[in-house]
Amino acid sequence: MKKHIIRKSFAAVSMLLISAVAFAQSASSSYFLEGFNQRYQLNPAFAPERPVFMAVPALSNIQVDASSSVGLANFLFESTTKPGMLTTFMSPDIDAKTFLDAMPKAAQFNVGLNMDILALGVGAKNGFTTFNLKLRNNEQINLPKELFGFMKASLANGDYLIENININTISYIEASLTHSHKIGDNLTVGLGLKFLEGIAYADLTVNEIDAQLHEDEWLVKSNGTIKASIPGAQYKLDPDNQTFDGVDGFSFSVPQSHGFAVDLGAEYDFKGLVDGLKVSAAVTDLGFIGWANMNTFATNNNEYVKFEGFNNYDVSGDNEDETMDQINDDFNDMVKMYQTGTTNQKEKVMLNATFRLGAEYALPFANWISFGELLTYRSGLWPYTESRTSICLSPCGWFDLSGNAVLSSMGSCMGLLLNLHPGGINFFVAVDRLKAEFNPQFIPLHDFGLNFSLGLNFAFGKKRDKLDD
Repeated sequence: MKKHIIRKSFAAVSMLLISAVAFAQSASSSYFLEGFNQRYQLNPAFAPERPVFMAVPALSNIQVDASSSVGLANFLFESTTKPGMLTTFMSPDIDAKTFLDAMPKAAQFNVGLNMDILALGVGAKNGFTTFNLKLRNNEQINLPKELFGFMKASLANGDYLIENININTISYIEASLTHSHKIGDNLTVGLGLKFLEGIAYADLTVNEIDAQLHEDEWLVKSNGTIKASIPGAQYKLDPDNQTFDGVDGFSFSVPQSHGFAVDLGAEYDFKGLVDGLKVSAAVTDLGFIGWANMNTFATNNNEYVKFEGFNNYDVSGDNEDETMDQINDDFNDMVKMYQTGTTNQKEKVMLNATFRLGAEYALPFANWISFGELLTYRSGLWPYTESRTSICLSPCGWFDLSGNAVLSSMGSCMGLLLNLHPGGINFFVAVDRLKAEFNPQFIPLHDFGLNFSLGLNFAFGKKRDKLDD
């Protein structure tokens, strides 16, 4: 019975946080490993070590990135009236202060998928060109602490101001052409051109909810929008007041949304001045997608609606479907969105650009050992900053190991990458970030982060640094 409640309660919370997945691109732990073929995705100045690189279709590079600032323990508690029984945070048994004191400033959830479909690269000592086709998906959620406080408040005294609710999802196909070129003995530059085909985009943004208590009900005024470009989607409107009521179904439709982005990068080798020192910088995903058939819905910012509060839920989690339907209905009653645009609208949406700055130093007496520092900043709804300190070991020509310590806006963690690249094949497995505490059902109890990737590729020819031998 307890397992049943745990599973359903976490499912309810997941639905409240509403579908999600971040920024996956390629393993950051590989940034300083020359034997790693996909480094050009982090910095276009980098190139595979052999003159011919071929991806195993759909297996070349698969990366999943998931993180959350909350976990099961934030929403599920032991009942104070029924010892040994579990109940959700909405139960009257659970004191609001106890629940809110354990919550972070915002419940943030982020998931990303990055999968190479095809890749082919050819080059020589001073230049390398790579074609890549991949699928990318990014989803982000930001629910402020005040929203949960309002849900818990029922008809308690006081007014509430809730700001910055956002749910965003984007999926697209990316075709890129990347060229890395060495200039002189020290400088290498890179340029990547990306042509994008949008699959689906949706964004819910509620800038502000003003809730004022009046006797036995709330008066609520909201300021928010929904924007969606989903080919073949059928949007449902409430027949009584024509407000947005979800997506009623899908029909096949060819995507008509296109975009463009660039990657820029450079690396400078200080050999002759400080042997073993290399400094690099890059910006990736600098671009946009022009979404066609954009539907827009918005609140009437001057409209106050009557709202009776979030109450009368099944706090045991035994009727999961009914509970989630009720939460969805209550939210729609509180934040009413009216259709404001037609399917003929077009809108450009910027991608989340990533900026990287790296420095690596190889020991002069053992150049197979190097230390690296990589600073990363990623823009977007949930801006992300990271400092990754690595030690890289390449004791022979076909085996690499990178271990790193990470300090980021999502906390601290460790990373590890194993890269095997004998002539002809390249296999890697990496965990860029691992921070989690699970219950027996493998559900995260607290904030967590996981970035996992693996891949299998083919690489042929003599290594580029030995072509003159």
